[in-house]
Amino acid sequence: HVGISQEGVVGKVERIGVKKPSTSCGAAVGAYKALLAGADVTATSTSSDFQEEYIIENLKKKLLPMSEMEEKGADDATAFITKKMFDLVVELMLANISTAVAKDGFWTKVSEITLLGGIVINRGHGEAARGGEDYFQPLMFKVLNEEGESDLYADVFRDLPTPVKCYTVVQG
Repeated sequence: HVGISQEGVVGKVERIGVKKPSTSCGAAVGAYKALLAGADVTATSTSSDFQEEYIIENLKKKLLPMSEMEEKGADDATAFITKKMFDLVVELMLANISTAVAKDGFWTKVSEITLLGGIVINRGHGEAARGGEDYFQPLMFKVLNEEGESDLYADVFRDLPTPVKCYTVVQG
């Protein structure tokens, strides 16, 4: 997810009970800031925040060189990072699905898997914030079954921009 404040700042959002806009998505922005500061997460790390370590380690592989990221400007960099976070989640999910469908008898218990993925865009809900409606930008819509997969994105979201990357599940 990503927030867009009432002032149009990408990566910030007004929240109920909070006086000023706060970071959204905090994990993505925190990982990006850690990478800008030269964070190097290794298997010998002593941190107890394994989720953030995973994000930093894997996001680093997907980002442009830091100098190019900084040149993008804050809003563009945050939008780019949000899309890369979506990519991380999809890759992890697809790896788990591939493992599951490869197991003997999987398709005797499950007839279909439907995948709908995208980015939630949070809008302000804080004091004096107008609107506050959240949005969903779909980036993937697929149905998987024993015969293969059907990509329904174009049929359903034909009038929306085509996703940057298409995802394919490897059938086991």
